[in-house]
Amino acid sequence: MAAARRPRVTSTDVARASGFSRQLVGFVLNNTPGQSIPETTRAKVLRAAEELGYVPHGPAQALRRGRGRTVLLAIPDLPQGGTMGDMLEVLADELATEGFTLVTYLLGAEHRSPKDVAAALAPVAVVGMVPFTESEIATFTASGAALVLPQPGTRFGSNLEEVMQLLGEMQVDYLSGRGHRRIAFAVPGDIRSASLSAGRYEGARRAAERRGLPPVKRYVVPSEGAADVVRVWRSGRHPITAVACHGDEVAFAVLAAARAAGLRVPEDLAVMGADELSIARYAEPPLTTISIDGRSSGVILARTLVDLLADRTPPPFDLHDGITLVPRASA
Repeated sequence: MAAARRPRVTSTDVARASGFSRQLVGFVLNNTPGQSIPETTRAKVLRAAEELGYVPHGPAQALRRGRGRTVLLAIPDLPQGGTMGDMLEVLADELATEGFTLVTYLLGAEHRSPKDVAAALAPVAVVGMVPFTESEIATFTASGAALVLPQPGTRFGSNLEEVMQLLGEMQVDYLSGRGHRRIAFAVPGDIRSASLSAGRYEGARRAAERRGLPPVKRYVVPSEGAADVVRVWRSGRHPITAVACHGDEVAFAVLAAARAAGLRVPEDLAVMGADELSIARYAEPPLTTISIDGRSSGVILARTLVDLLADRTPPPFDLHDGITLVPRASA
């Protein structure tokens, strides 16, 4: 009987054994230039690697010898929350263990065009939170990028638009499942959130259509003036009974306005948020929302990048990965 194959020792195992971060261990194992690492630290990492039987990963090492090591991540000019911060931290760390350096580029907020940035950095891969245009893809490829994500027609990459639509669908599906038929969609007044709100609203609209509900209307809820919007929802012959909010911040404003109007939540008006801020559980009543695991997304994206650059097929990716509905008392 053949012996069971021993799992490959990874740089993460070396980091755990040596007590140093995965990023630092990656610098030592890959002999990354420009890093000021004490010789005692370097020796401890290499000793742990030897004791564990660490062997550099062949495809990744070949990539590093033949191509650049910079991965360019283009981020839309959007309000940055904890989810995005978690994703960026893990993505940078995971890529560093494979010898790559992550550089972020804020679209629309930089003085330099994507073409100039790509020409200066010559990234081996370019990743967008939303799909690039054909012209942008051609520019990145001409600058030497071997990979541009998202790839049209595939599940490879981080397509923010699809994730946003999924969140809106989940909200309406949940509220409809709780018996609500007249649902409003609340968006913030911040113009930078417009693209995200558009995607979430589109998902909500489609879910309502699929379930045979009355059309979901979109309402702007300013941070000062939510009470006026709540009054509109509750007026007329067919008042709104549930609100799907773009994010938890909007939901907090709606909850406060509902209390001020003497409404019971969720009996008179059910309220649902998204993105699960840490204080959502302490709202009055506790806020039903959707949690997005940014750290999980960072790991998946990093593995997808490394696998595709090494001409391997990444593991299957499901948009639902890391996205969890959190039911509480508000809806």
